[in-house]
Amino acid sequence: MPDISRRDLLIGGAAAAATAGVLAIEGCNAITGGGSLSPNISSAFTLTTQYADHIFGGKTLRTRTFDGIIPGPTMTIVPGQQLTINVVNGFPANAAATPGPSVDPMNNPHLFNTANLHVHGVQVVPHIFDPVGTSDRAAMMIAIQPGSTYTYNFSVPVDQPPGLYWYHPHHHGSTDVEVSGGMAGLIIVKGAIDNVPEIAAARDLRLAFQTINVNASTTTPGIYDLEYAAYKPPTSGGFKPRADYLFALVNGQLVNLVDFTVPPVCGASNCGVPTPSAPPQVQMQPGEVVRLRILNGSDTLNLPLSLPGFEVYVIGYDGVNLLAPQLVNTATAPILLTMGGRIELLLRAPSTTGNYMLSGVADTTDPHPWPAFGLTQFVVSGTPVSMAIPTSLPTPTREYPLIADGDISGQRSVVFNGVPSTSILFGTALTVNSNVYSETTVPPEFVLPVGSAEQWTITNLMPEGHPFHIHTNSFEVHSVTGPSGTINYSPPIICDSVWVPPNGKVIMRIRYKQWRGKDVFHCHKLVHEDQGMMANTLLV
Repeated sequence: MPDISRRDLLIGGAAAAATAGVLAIEGCNAITGGGSLSPNISSAFTLTTQYADHIFGGKTLRTRTFDGIIPGPTMTIVPGQQLTINVVNGFPANAAATPGPSVDPMNNPHLFNTANLHVHGVQVVPHIFDPVGTSDRAAMMIAIQPGSTYTYNFSVPVDQPPGLYWYHPHHHGSTDVEVSGGMAGLIIVKGAIDNVPEIAAARDLRLAFQTINVNASTTTPGIYDLEYAAYKPPTSGGFKPRADYLFALVNGQLVNLVDFTVPPVCGASNCGVPTPSAPPQVQMQPGEVVRLRILNGSDTLNLPLSLPGFEVYVIGYDGVNLLAPQLVNTATAPILLTMGGRIELLLRAPSTTGNYMLSGVADTTDPHPWPAFGLTQFVVSGTPVSMAIPTSLPTPTREYPLIADGDISGQRSVVFNGVPSTSILFGTALTVNSNVYSETTVPPEFVLPVGSAEQWTITNLMPEGHPFHIHTNSFEVHSVTGPSGTINYSPPIICDSVWVPPNGKVIMRIRYKQWRGKDVFHCHKLVHEDQGMMANTLLV
């Protein structure tokens, strides 16, 4: 089998909660710190959207949040249950805004205080359009306006793979602004993998990586916020594809800050000056094994992960576990975790005591380069222990058996591209199959027959990579073509988000299971989604 840690493929897993300088842990250690991690399984949750102030790097950030915390509350659920989520929109009213006659009203960011919810990767009924599960091709997105409440009721499939998932808003036009303020949280699905003895014996650590984007407030001195005027160009206070400041957080703790208002130092015109901060610490004994689940909840950054000195075993991607742990060498080939992706790992501490850093290594392969920085420091000390790695893992029956050649009943093609456009206020329309997003249209090539299996080819014609994400069902990645050539995966990797390299291509297979209704796929670099790189699907 090829090396799954190659940099050309970014897919992933895991999650987190806010604690004071340590990773969120469930298991042997008590949970400390804020209230965003609950170990208790529940069937009903309430999320309230509200502004909140947080101080990072000596700056006061005023951003949109769920329940006033970053990340939002963790939801713990089980397959087969009914899940109710009440979303209360506590934001103030949207400012009045009217697009000019030549301005695309849909694919320019707008309605920044209108919300809805996507439970990313949990394979429930399509739930972006109103009403939930609708098959009306002209249906509009669920739009929870300021001062109103919306209740989602989901039946979680009995065969939903247990693992790490997450939730975030998904109203077209406001998705990027809201997620980049911190509006996201973890979903943990409990199940068979948690009962594997070697995994049950390991501490369960969750790491939520997020990036918060802000500018100096134009109305409140000393405050940094993200308040754009809808339907205005960037030069007139409208949306800018890149804010002036980017704060990188792990479980709500600052680990890096880039100030784009000062001269760049990364060798590229759009790489700012980084200011690293001390990452969270985890204490481990020599030989100890922990389970680490990581979410890349950033709206704009990939994470090439490296942890030299440790034994690193991949046990799952995007909530779906492998059939056996796979040992990888992150020192020589970092694992690329794309935006929206999650990865689940077993980590065995070395016999040599000392400090070991899980890092996001420097990524200069994209038009948006990023310097290296630490995500978590593992402090290895004390009495050695002996802990085992399992030899096999439970089969996720919703995803297996794999799709065979003879199961394929159709082919689909997706082409990502960008073209100059005067109707998009920052100059570029991002397209799927030559079209920008239309909320009330289902392209005929994306009417998908439930019960069948098909092969998709996703082609990226741009020099910038794009993370592809589809709702409702996961998919099998069979090959990725990038700058260094083609990697074939046998067996394939199952995920819901995959990195499509610059001028690259992904071949994947997908089985449309159980649910019918109108849904979407899109680039998970969320500013690109809001800029038109999304298309509707109709499962029939």
